[in-house]
Amino acid sequence: MKTNIMPTDNFKNSFAKREIRKMLVAAVLVIVVCSAYFLYLRYRIRTDADMRAHRMLTQAGKAISSRMGRVETIADAMHPFAEHSLDDPDEMYTISSYMVESTLQVTSAGVAFIENYYPEKGRWFLAYAGYPWDSDTLVTKQLGGENHDYFKMEWFQRGLESDNGAWSDPYFDQGGGCGEMMTYARAIHDSTGRKVGVVAVDFTLDSLAAIVHSMQLYPHSYCTLVSLSTDEVIVGPSDEDKARGRCYLYTEIIEGKNLMLTLTITNADMYHRLHRATLAFFLLVLVIFISISLIAHSLLKNLWQLGEERLKNQHIEDELSIARKIQLSLMPSQIKGEGLSSRLDVSGFLQPARFVGGDLYDYYVRDNKLVFCIGDISGKGVPAAMLMSISHSLFRTISVHVEDPGRIVKALNDSVSDNNPDCMFLTLFLGVIDLKSKVLSFCNAGHNPPVWIHNGKAEFIESEPDMILGIETGISYTTHQLQMNAGDTLFLYTDGLSEAENVWKKLFGEQRILETAAGFDKISAEEQIGMMQHAVRDFVGEAEQSDDLTMLAIRFQSCDNCLVLENDIQEMDKLEPFLNDFFERNKLDMSLLPQMDLALEEAIANVIMYAYPEGERGTVEICLEKKENLLQTRISDAGMPFNPLQQPEAKLASSIEERPIGGLGIHLIKEIMDEVEYQHKDGKNMLTMIRKI
Repeated sequence: MKTNIMPTDNFKNSFAKREIRKMLVAAVLVIVVCSAYFLYLRYRIRTDADMRAHRMLTQAGKAISSRMGRVETIADAMHPFAEHSLDDPDEMYTISSYMVESTLQVTSAGVAFIENYYPEKGRWFLAYAGYPWDSDTLVTKQLGGENHDYFKMEWFQRGLESDNGAWSDPYFDQGGGCGEMMTYARAIHDSTGRKVGVVAVDFTLDSLAAIVHSMQLYPHSYCTLVSLSTDEVIVGPSDEDKARGRCYLYTEIIEGKNLMLTLTITNADMYHRLHRATLAFFLLVLVIFISISLIAHSLLKNLWQLGEERLKNQHIEDELSIARKIQLSLMPSQIKGEGLSSRLDVSGFLQPARFVGGDLYDYYVRDNKLVFCIGDISGKGVPAAMLMSISHSLFRTISVHVEDPGRIVKALNDSVSDNNPDCMFLTLFLGVIDLKSKVLSFCNAGHNPPVWIHNGKAEFIESEPDMILGIETGISYTTHQLQMNAGDTLFLYTDGLSEAENVWKKLFGEQRILETAAGFDKISAEEQIGMMQHAVRDFVGEAEQSDDLTMLAIRFQSCDNCLVLENDIQEMDKLEPFLNDFFERNKLDMSLLPQMDLALEEAIANVIMYAYPEGERGTVEICLEKKENLLQTRISDAGMPFNPLQQPEAKLASSIEERPIGGLGIHLIKEIMDEVEYQHKDGKNMLTMIRKI
């Protein structure tokens, strides 16, 4: 008997063979691609390690150079005072004391003179000031003598030989500082031009240890600081802690300081992840071949059943997918900066609970104003999505012609209420921000109160909410106003966030929103949205999304050329990286950086310590601007009115006790800057300093 094979069976068999053949080819391709990718990863890991190592060394070198540059600036700034006071040898103690008290990097300093320069003082005269290792009290004394013959010391000899100052090699000081240090010395000339001594500032190498020890790219990598003159390791690990085996060495020479940084990375550290990936790769190959046999077996069994089910649902899914794309296309572009002020950062997020949803948000800029809204339609699915689309179109149409939020919401409510056969309603928060004045005008039509993040805290914007939209026409809506500032964030959301449920039916709640938003102060709008998404996702866990989730973050950015510090002396640590970044972005002469750093430290420290009453929080803003061959710095605060330029000039001949507080600091600023101006305007102290570059 002849058996006839049905065409459908032939098709099934040929289709299965084709699919199995495809899987085999795919498996081989996966292995080839994985092998190539393995080699590529090794290359990229080495390239990335090289780049990160050089970047880290460069940054550390700049940090060390900057710290040592401050020491140079202090010695160079006090050098004229020493030459001016040669007739009064006791004044040298005052100069030494000021150099020590000027910055934390200096623990001791002195003014040393050539042999028998002051006959009444003896053969040696070294006016020393410093902090003993076991005391916090500043001590001044004459340190020269047979037991401390500085004439033979390298720092004194190099200082006399150089006209512009010189650094000594690292050494252990047993006379004054009692520790490892380097000394910067600059020659002092008398009225005839003869070199008669040096101004010397001691720089403890312990202050560089934190920078060196922080340079650890990998668990067993380490950094050392080496003297180029003596090849001596100044800062580094012990021999027991040093890596063994194959290593990669990176170096960075610190110009002008006779120092070199080295970074050592072991081969095992650099490729440790790749070694684990090698084992994973072979396991992957094994899993692929086992999986092919299992998939081939189940393929014949489920292939047609899956195809029939898919064909049945494909039509519905395609239509809903198109509807979802159309709905999401109505949301504003997420491209940063598109149509927005450079000082404004806006990001939004919408995730429907189904294919389509009833939440909406929108924003755009018109006439230097940001117009935005966020809303929640009652219900879910297609009916809510249709009302959402209508409301979105009405918002765009009405807000183009009307600026007042209350009037916009009233017109929108009248239109929705007139065309609402399904009796659905809408909650809406609509706002207009004047980008120049930063004034927020808003109307809340029954929506969740937004969160205002400012001055390091988060709070709800409380206002009496108006009637929801879609109930009846003719209702009046109220406009409220709020003054925002640079760095502030307005975070808006729908009840899909506050009412998100976990598997135990507990709500995410407004308190968790506030706790999460409290961490928004220093991050971008997009990062704020991501942070809130992460918080609600962790809370909900495996529970299914029950409502549409929408969020909108609007943040006023601080200018890249401005830095805002709180009145806390610890905030001063932010000044050095801010100046470094500005100098690099504007390609300025880095030799000016230590002088600018010292001048700004003097001015800002004065504001932090004295501008605000004790216990009161406040801020100081520093803005830099490069104008052709000028560098302008403006320091402003809202503290008590105070003009530092009206303070008495520093009197070099007077003792420290007789000098007015801050006199030397203001004198130092005037010496560094070409122009200094003060004004009190709009309730703020403004100190403007200009330096020619």
